[in-house]
Amino acid sequence: MKSRKGLAAGALAAVCVAVTAPSAVAEPLTPLTRGELQFLEHARQVLPAAHDPVAFRSDGELLRMGRFVCARRADGFVGPGATLTSPVINQLAPIYLCP
Repeated sequence: MKSRKGLAAGALAAVCVAVTAPSAVAEPLTPLTRGELQFLEHARQVLPAAHDPVAFRSDGELLRMGRFVCARRADGFVGPGATLTSPVINQLAPIYLCP
């Protein structure tokens, strides 16, 4: 009987701590740059026309792939074979995303 009361008290204490704990503060969202918007707009036009399965990816994934292409390009790796990404992304990223 005593163990059930102790267990119940411990569970209640854990719930109270979890409920009253301060929540984490997230970073504010930053708006997309003009180049990022143009990259997404152009990619959304070209990818379906090329019947590329990357067309079904989210905007965040497309931007991540484009930034990856830029990073690999800075390291000297250029092209779909070197970056293992879509040829369309490999052509659009240097135009709109790479500095």
